[in-house]
Order: sequence, then C-alpha cells, then structure tokens
Amino acid sequence: MKTVDLEYYADQFLKRHFNIPLSIPIRISGRMTSKLGAFKIQYQGRKMVSSEIVMSANFIHNNHTDTILDVLYHECVHYALFSLGRPFRDSDKEFISTLKSLGISETKTYQYKGITHLYACSRCNYQFTKNMKGYEKRYRCRYCQKRFVYKGTIHSSPHPEYH
Repeated sequence: MKTVDLEYYADQFLKRHFNIPLSIPIRISGRMTSKLGAFKIQYQGRKMVSSEIVMSANFIHNNHTDTILDVLYHECVHYALFSLGRPFRDSDKEFISTLKSLGISETKTYQYKGITHLYACSRCNYQFTKNMKGYEKRYRCRYCQKRFVYKGTIHSSPHPEYH
C-alpha cells in the first residue's frame, strides 16, 4: 500500500464519520519500528506548527490490508478528535468510546510482525530480540555487564509468499 492509497482511505473515512477532510500529510516511515502508526503533533513552544499521520513501512509490508486500515483509522480518530477540540489521547474515555462505536481496535491490539534483530551476550549467552538495529552499540548485559553481539535478523510475516 502506498501513501496515496492511505490518504484516499483516510480522507474517505474522515468525511464519512466526522465530516472533515484529511488536511495533514500521511507519511510512511522506514525508521518507525516500535509503533505501527502514530498521529504526531509538533509544537514550537506552546504553538502547534505541524501535524501528520505516520505509518510504519515494515508494518505495511507485513500485514493484510484490513489490519493496515484498522491502524490507519485508529490514527484518523486521533486526528479527527484533535481537530474538533475533543479528547484524543489513547487513555481518554471519549477516544475509547469513539473507537468502539466505529468498530476500530484500541492501541496495542496487533503484535509486531516483520524483521526483528537477534542479540546475545558475549559472555553469558543471554539472547533476546529487538525491533531496532544497533542495540549492541549502546547497551550492556544486565547479568554480567558485557557487550552484546549482533546475531542477525529473524523474519515473521503473515505473507510468506511475499519473501
């Protein structure tokens, strides 16, 4: 799915359910690994200077269209409620009730699928995975304080035919 497709679906959704057009950009980020999608607001001091919806490229590549649209619509609800001056955060009751009334999933509904990176301790062989690369450069083992060694990638995809 491409940015133009996401913008089309988001605009149709917002017009249908909130009677507002999509007036912010949607960006697909190859760097976003800890979140599937986000409604981002940038402030300069107390003044809002820009906002956007960002979707994870890895998430888009490794999930079905209905899952991608569910996350996109979740971010659209954040945007719509913010635009209307209503409570828009994940923990706000109005936000949660709006999601439920529209049949959209709440935050942390979907598990991460895609490329993960395997690390191991160079001394005690403690192993773990992270969605980010470069973890071994910044952190040490909590058990023996030695540096981690990067072991490679692991791929979990609902679309094995794509790879």
